[in-house]
Amino acid sequence: MIMIHYKEIEQNLQQEYFILKSKKSKLGNIRLGFFALGSVLFYFYATSTNNLYLILSILFFVTLIILIIKTSKIVAQLEYTTQALEIIQQIKLDDTTDLFVTDNDKFDNIFNKDLDILEENSLFNRINKTQTRIGSLQLKNFLSTPLLNREEITNRQKSFAELAKKHDWIIKFLTYAKRLNINETSIFKYEKRVFVNLSIRFIPLVISIINFSTFLYLIISKSNTKAYFYWLLVAFIVGVLINFIFKKQIRKVSAYTTMKADELVNLFEIFNHIEKEDFEAYLNKSIQQKFNHQNQKSSELIKAISLSKEAIEASYFPLVGFILDNLFLWRLYYSIQFEDRIQRTVELLKPWLEELSKMEAFISFAIFNNKFQNFNTPIIVEQPFLFELKDAYHPLLKENKATKNSFENQYCNNIAIITGANMAGKSTFLRTVGTNLVLAMNGANVSANEMKFYPMELFTSIRTVDNLSSGDSYFKNEINKLRILIDCLASNKPQFIILDEILKGTNSEDKLIGSRKFLEKLIKSPTKLIGFIATHDLELTKMEIEYPNHITNYCFELKNVNNQYFSDYILRKGTTKTMNALYLMKQFNIID
Repeated sequence: MIMIHYKEIEQNLQQEYFILKSKKSKLGNIRLGFFALGSVLFYFYATSTNNLYLILSILFFVTLIILIIKTSKIVAQLEYTTQALEIIQQIKLDDTTDLFVTDNDKFDNIFNKDLDILEENSLFNRINKTQTRIGSLQLKNFLSTPLLNREEITNRQKSFAELAKKHDWIIKFLTYAKRLNINETSIFKYEKRVFVNLSIRFIPLVISIINFSTFLYLIISKSNTKAYFYWLLVAFIVGVLINFIFKKQIRKVSAYTTMKADELVNLFEIFNHIEKEDFEAYLNKSIQQKFNHQNQKSSELIKAISLSKEAIEASYFPLVGFILDNLFLWRLYYSIQFEDRIQRTVELLKPWLEELSKMEAFISFAIFNNKFQNFNTPIIVEQPFLFELKDAYHPLLKENKATKNSFENQYCNNIAIITGANMAGKSTFLRTVGTNLVLAMNGANVSANEMKFYPMELFTSIRTVDNLSSGDSYFKNEINKLRILIDCLASNKPQFIILDEILKGTNSEDKLIGSRKFLEKLIKSPTKLIGFIATHDLELTKMEIEYPNHITNYCFELKNVNNQYFSDYILRKGTTKTMNALYLMKQFNIID
């Protein structure tokens, strides 16, 4: 259920939307009336030559222009309000659609596919409220590279907690972000100056002064039409020649960015929105401070660029642009100014956009924390062997439908061996642990009443498949994955290890012997680790007797009700006593 604060904002925006729509309709009718009356009065003037009709006609048309400007502002407000309402609709949805799925290949780590972090019904789609590709990339990067530093995680927690309270600010931020068309952090393609000689900027000024002075002289001296004609002819010839000389430079400057002036204005708005806010959390303040460069705000620099770009775009208007370009060298002057302003900003822009993408990702986490009120902030502990979950469930499941489980480990290099029948809940529990660890090490809340953990690298092997392109078998790929784990441990990198049915690509005897030796290697590792291993191999559970301080058996049991087997999906200590493979095969008429 959407948070009450966002509901209130939505109601206010809906009221504003209908008011603006009504104003737009009324102004449309008034404009039509003024145009009709102005036209009639001008007709009366043309037929009667009464100057009063002309004055009234001009007044009506001037008022019409004012009404058109006012209407355009209302249309802009209406567009913003519509987009803000769309943002709230997105916040209402539990899951969003990933618009940049092809980017997922950039984040091919050891656990993403196993835990559904990015693909299909994923943790990313549950959290994601980003509006730009750079924001989406940043969120995927965060989820794919959990933090291992306690202080950094704590700072993230504080950042998300502060942002979660800024409901109005978040809606405005995401609405501004929605209006941006930014897919990468390099929006200016600038290499080196094309207007190397800065004195060139004086040419348009000199030409403009000469032409304007000549025009005034011709008026004052009451020159004839012929004099005006020759002046305009010479002025246009000079203007065309100068523009031709600098044609290549002007074209190169225009290619510095594909963004239009109004898109640069959108960038100014979102930068300004960040700069004006009051933040207390360290990370939020840190992001904000990076939008200031030598006491000059990023928004001011972007605003200056947008004004230059707007002036250049004005030169493309028919007739007006032709006059501006050739009488005043308008495009040349503002191209020099545009290049100068980009040169002062281009090196700063990429860091600004990176910080913008961070804020966008942080806001996604903040909304996630705020929306799922029953999730809780995990506690970071100092002991690498301490891990605790109370009433935990998978964060993508509905709480009222999920079965909650608890788990506690207080032993060094402890491995939980989890047994149980097919579809009893083993894999879901493994993913519950792994996904909540990804959330916790990102500073987000977790789907548990309580969670205590020590940040460590996360290793999973749940979905291993054949690789037809490389010719590697299932077993070879599994061995390759386990080799990565051993190398990590040899490098003294503490690990959370989550394995589903290890060595299942070989025969039963080799599997049992190999699994035992592998677990013994983990237990004896000098590097700290906590392991979760699901298996159907009940012989493996006998290791608990040999290694009581390192192996703990857990299971998911089935209940037999009228010869029908059901799982209650509750994790218990001990070894399972019920398997259901034969029962399921009979149920689906695979065997008799």
